[in-house]
Amino acid sequence: MHLLFLSATFADADHPAQGSYNVALCRALALEHRVTAVSPRGWSSVMRNMLRRQKFQPSPACSAARIDCHYPTYWYTPGFRHARHGAAMWRSVKRTVRRIHEAQPIDAVLSYWAHPDGEAGLRAARHAGVPHAVIVGGSDVLLLPQQPDRRDAVRRVLCESDAVITVSDGLREAVIAQGVEPGRVHTIYQGVDVDQYHPGDRQAARQRLGLPAERAILLWVGRMVEVKRLDVLIAACAKLSGTSLDFELCLAGDGPLRPDIERAIGDAGLSERVRFLGSVRHEQLPDWYRAADATVLSSRSEGLPNVLRESLACGTPFASTDVGSIAEIADPAWSRLAPANDASALAEAIAAVLQPDFRDAAAKYRARTWSACAADVVRLFDQLCDARTERQPQRPHSDSSRQKTGPSVQLASLESAH
Repeated sequence: MHLLFLSATFADADHPAQGSYNVALCRALALEHRVTAVSPRGWSSVMRNMLRRQKFQPSPACSAARIDCHYPTYWYTPGFRHARHGAAMWRSVKRTVRRIHEAQPIDAVLSYWAHPDGEAGLRAARHAGVPHAVIVGGSDVLLLPQQPDRRDAVRRVLCESDAVITVSDGLREAVIAQGVEPGRVHTIYQGVDVDQYHPGDRQAARQRLGLPAERAILLWVGRMVEVKRLDVLIAACAKLSGTSLDFELCLAGDGPLRPDIERAIGDAGLSERVRFLGSVRHEQLPDWYRAADATVLSSRSEGLPNVLRESLACGTPFASTDVGSIAEIADPAWSRLAPANDASALAEAIAAVLQPDFRDAAAKYRARTWSACAADVVRLFDQLCDARTERQPQRPHSDSSRQKTGPSVQLASLESAH
């Protein structure tokens, strides 16, 4: 099977950790299938690279997996007319998709993020006459539909796609609430690279990372944006600093709110207790999880973040806000949940999971592999292709007929894409 993966959330040589979960899935798919990735890059980023005389190149992990990567320029108007960004992304990648399909016909299109990426993926699938499935990440169905200029665009992608893949049952219910037929929404849990993420010697990890041997280490991993509510985490740590607990908070990641976060930490008197790690390379993250006593999350909205799965796979418990589908993996033996935006409750949850019994329980967690996730995705596409063939009995039953079979319903909103 030739699978086209389309999303801006994907790695390149300069940003090898970007969309690491998408890269991991594509690598697992590439073990038995041909995978081509089209990951549009915003025009401003392309312009900066041109001034440096650089081009976007595949990350080492993608090259090693023989994933054919393309990085076309995404031309869009920033800051407004968001509903049209999906059409803009399709126009930006259309020529690339056509070349790929002409070289070797595409059998299915998989995209990540409902809009604009999902709309571009849907149009690519309509162009090739093959099934399309979109993976929703969380905020794209929990928050984007609340924006008047994005609501209809998101719903259109969800309703017109052949299948919607959710990473949790909670997100599945959220998708169905947008009017999608339940039989077309499939929960496929993400995997974890168990070769990298597994329990190990905590003190050895701390020694490699230059961390103190005795101090309690709290680890946060993510992008520093408003939805992550790092201000709540800082307030929770300020409350913990008034107790006898000796701790250090390590922030792995970067983002536009970092200057604000640095000021808030200084104002809270936590400068000696917080360490900014910046963007951590993917291969270094397992050591940070192993070195930590707990992974912490303070978001006001999430899907089912793989950060917490990776933490558990390394034998590290977590304390988090009770949002999205986190409760689906929050066994009381290895985690504690707190209401969103409640710094006092989050501080109590963090203090609780620092007890030794929580780490002992987390060490027994058995992570789902990316190979299992990829097998579920392939099984779904096989079903979608078979259903298309059954709807076209006059055509020969062969792989080539699947590639040329048109969509069952040609919606007017997409006809202009051709």
